[in-house]
Amino acid sequence: MKLKIAQITPYYYPSIGGVQGVVQYLSEELVKLGHQVNVLTSNRDHNNRPKLDRPHKEILNGVQVFRYKSLLNLGHMSFMPGIISHLIKNKYDVLHFHNYRHPHCEIAAFFGKRKKSVSILHGHGPFFEEGEISNLKSKVYSLYDKLALKSVFKNSDKIIALNNYEAKRYYNIGVPEEKVIVIPNAAENDCFLPVKYESFITKYNLQNKKIILFMGILNSFKRPDLLIKSLPKVIQFIDDVHLILVGPDGGMLKEVIDLGKQLNVANYFTWVGPLYGMEKQQAYQSAKLFVLPSDWDAYPLVLMEALAHGLPVVTTDSRGPMDIIENGKTGFVVPKRDVEQIADRIIKLLSDEKLYNTISKNAKETAIQKYKADSITRQIENIYFELLKKVTNV
Repeated sequence: MKLKIAQITPYYYPSIGGVQGVVQYLSEELVKLGHQVNVLTSNRDHNNRPKLDRPHKEILNGVQVFRYKSLLNLGHMSFMPGIISHLIKNKYDVLHFHNYRHPHCEIAAFFGKRKKSVSILHGHGPFFEEGEISNLKSKVYSLYDKLALKSVFKNSDKIIALNNYEAKRYYNIGVPEEKVIVIPNAAENDCFLPVKYESFITKYNLQNKKIILFMGILNSFKRPDLLIKSLPKVIQFIDDVHLILVGPDGGMLKEVIDLGKQLNVANYFTWVGPLYGMEKQQAYQSAKLFVLPSDWDAYPLVLMEALAHGLPVVTTDSRGPMDIIENGKTGFVVPKRDVEQIADRIIKLLSDEKLYNTISKNAKETAIQKYKADSITRQIENIYFELLKKVTNV
């Protein structure tokens, strides 16, 4: 049975980010399965990035993308009133909306209920621990969560949580347990394929280097500055390392460059900006290990992608990373902001070949078992069909 599906999200390719990546692989995999997939999104990118210059309608890898003007740009939040007229005019079998606490989720859930579409809320790690956000923001979120029980939660047929921690937070709000299902994010299928990366090495003059890879937005949450601070100690023991920073500038690029000069390690790292497609896979494949020193990260897709490439990971005990990386098995989890331990774990992995090979093998096997995009998409497709029977009383 061919379904007509709307994926509704604040951002979409070529914007870079974890949620965008999930919506993209999910949409493209659903197209491969024979479904019609439309993405309803904004015509903006994240703050501190160049304005998107994309048409209102375009087809990307078989996915029909509709971009609407956003009238409210508070951080990641967008308000896209254009989707209201779209949902009035169009009937979908499935409305799958992403990023809880965004206005489009309320809109989509409302129309899903009225038009008897399957309505699925995909939260993407909306919950913070104590101290991670201001008291005022925490109180606002708490108030909204109570109101959401009578709106978006009530009108959603299923809510996807990324892990058990997130699922319990929904239960604590008052969401019925039967409405919540735990489905992790996945790595796109290209991450599991062999890649020739010699051209990447040549392009960035990385011959005979042990490459440490960081991939993500250069912002205050991802903490690329901690990686720069770890380099002086790392190069004392392993002087042929080179850090590659991949991703758009989220406001920290100048700080990172200045810090590199102050610590005399400017020649040991390179910022290459965002990478796409094959060159992104080449960056992973050329690296020896992956490091993500985030202070907060809901469920970073890059960690699954790194595991799929067999890369040992060094990351922090922030909520998302510590749920993905098994300490001592697929990488190392260190305390947040602990530069010394970040450096020590990098040195340990790059100086102990037996340990490195064991963790690399574990990383690849774990990714194959848990994080393949096609299998995750099949699981979500099954939920669509099950819920459609209930909604339409078939």
